[in-house]
Amino acid sequence: MTTTLTGNERLRAAMVAANVTIEGLADHLGIDPKSVDRWLNTDRTPHARNAEAAAKYLRADAYHLWPRLGERHRSMPTAQDEVVACYPMRSTVPYGLWRSTLAGAATVIDLAIANLLFLADAVWDLPTLLADKASAGVRVRIVTPEDPAGPVTGLGDVFPSLLTVPGLRLSTHPGLRADVLRADDDLLVTTPIDGLTPALAPVLHLRRLGPAPMTGGYLATLDHLFATATPARPMAHLRAVAA
Repeated sequence: MTTTLTGNERLRAAMVAANVTIEGLADHLGIDPKSVDRWLNTDRTPHARNAEAAAKYLRADAYHLWPRLGERHRSMPTAQDEVVACYPMRSTVPYGLWRSTLAGAATVIDLAIANLLFLADAVWDLPTLLADKASAGVRVRIVTPEDPAGPVTGLGDVFPSLLTVPGLRLSTHPGLRADVLRADDDLLVTTPIDGLTPALAPVLHLRRLGPAPMTGGYLATLDHLFATATPARPMAHLRAVAA
C-alpha cells in the first residue's frame, strides 16, 4: 500500500534553510505552533498578514511558499489587515522590537523622530546599526524637529556621531510631531494626542500590504516630510554641542 504524503515542502525547505523550528516561527508570529504545523503538513494557506510576516522572517517570497495565496486574497486588503499590533503606550511595546525592526531592513530606513531621547534608549547602538545599513546599500533618511523642545534633544546632542556617517540623509522639519520608524514594509508609529505626553501615546505596528490602505498615508507623509525638510548642517550642530 502506497502512502501519499501531503504538505508544504516549499515552506519546510525554507524553514530548514533558515534554521527555524515550528515553535520558533510560531513565537515570532505570535500564533499557536499548531497553526504552523498545519501549514507544513496540510494544504492550509495562512492569512495574508501571517504569510507575509512568515516569508519575511524566512527571507522567502510568500507567493512562492503559498502559490494559492493570490487566489485566496483577490480582494483588496483592509486597513485592519495592515495592523500587526496596537500598544496602548510606548512602555508596552516589546523592548527589542524597535531595534529588530531596523535590523531587519534590507532596502529602506526612514526615521521621522520628534523624541530622540526615547530612541537613544530603545536602540542603544543606533549610529553603528545605521552606518552598517548605509554601507550595505540601504537608503537611510532621518528627519528631526527644527526647534527641538528641551535643552538637549537635538540630533547633534543625542547622536553626535550620526552627523559624520556617510550615506545618511539628515534633515530637520518645523512641523514634525509624531515618531515614525520605517524599515522596508514595517512601521512603528507613535500617534500624538493633545495634552498627553508622547510616552503615554499609543503605538501602532503596521505592515504594508498590497496598495497599503493604511500605511500608505504614513508613507506619503514621510515622503512629504523629507521633500520639504531642511538639510542638516553638521558644523552648526557640532558648535552648539561644544558650547
